[in-house]
Amino acid sequence: MQNQLNAVVVGGGVAGHASALALAQCGLSVGFVTQDAAQAVPTAHVDARVYALSNSNVQFLRDLRVWDALNHERTCAITQMRVFGDGGSRQSSQGVLDLTASSAQQMQLACMIEQSNLQHVLSQAIQFSPNVHLFKSAAAHLEQRETGVSITTNDGQTLTADLLVGCDGANSWARQAFGIGMDVHDYGQCGVVAHFSCERPHNGVAHQWFLPNAAVLALLPLPNQQVSMVYSCATALASEVVQLEPLQLSKLIGGLSGHVLGDLTALNAAQSFGLTRSCAQRFVDNRLVLVGDAAHTIHPMSGQGLNLGLQDIALLRDLIAQRATHQSIFEPRLLRQYERARLTQTVKMQAVTHTLNRLFEPHHVAIQAARNLGMNVLNQAPALKRWLINNAL
Repeated sequence: MQNQLNAVVVGGGVAGHASALALAQCGLSVGFVTQDAAQAVPTAHVDARVYALSNSNVQFLRDLRVWDALNHERTCAITQMRVFGDGGSRQSSQGVLDLTASSAQQMQLACMIEQSNLQHVLSQAIQFSPNVHLFKSAAAHLEQRETGVSITTNDGQTLTADLLVGCDGANSWARQAFGIGMDVHDYGQCGVVAHFSCERPHNGVAHQWFLPNAAVLALLPLPNQQVSMVYSCATALASEVVQLEPLQLSKLIGGLSGHVLGDLTALNAAQSFGLTRSCAQRFVDNRLVLVGDAAHTIHPMSGQGLNLGLQDIALLRDLIAQRATHQSIFEPRLLRQYERARLTQTVKMQAVTHTLNRLFEPHHVAIQAARNLGMNVLNQAPALKRWLINNAL
């Protein structure tokens, strides 16, 4: 069966759903190719995967008309972030940085949301979008023609389109089909994730600790006096942490966090994933655009992985919606404009997180004291903190 479309989106995660919906709302006929087409219905338990969405991406989801459909009893605003250096128990040398939404005249710094909560409403919106044609299969074969790109799925359907949008993750089929390489830096670390209930209210405060040996611990606020942990540490240590019993895990993370939230109680088993920084050698090609993890991945300490991907989609939508009437959606100049803007932002964010990761690697005690002093000096400079918050947002 032959299907002629304006665009084909490959990849069924949050980025794929958001891309298909955004392009359809530009008036394009969109083929959405994904094996994972079932709606991710939230369960009684908090998802293992949660996101800290930036304010700009909250607005993007409002523009897609899905934000109000979320279950907001399961979202949580981050109104403050407390960052601690690696001064350990020596309070005089402990670096501390407080960032508040109010100091930047914002209601919140970010919003915590579960993957299933977000993907559920995106899936529902897709179902009610007449411009989106769902193909519950995987892309198997690509053929480039003068008239467009032709994608054959595993179940034998053929889709021809003006533009292919690859949203299919770090191991992207779309990227590999076009022969685009990926520059990868392996941190030799894993991110360990788990959720905890906490004895003391978190009051919407996200806590982050830079620990010895380049480890980073974050406790991010969730509803119902719960927090989500992301513990970035050496791969060998991560292997040990995921084997801990809930009581042992709770004591470990409680100790590393200085019990700022009182006693912690693990709500689920810890899971881990490898940490890399990667960037595609090209974000675009002839009739191809890469979005999200298909184009880039980043260290999780900044919480910017999905945020970067949604910003990719927002820019692509804007460029297509605002193009001249005679301009095609696959015109090289338009695609290069997308690539320049998103590559610049990606490289900048990757450089910041990579530098922070390197900055808190083991160093001489004098360097440790200097960087913690720097945090304390910055903490006493409201104008600089306001600039930092606005750039982060």
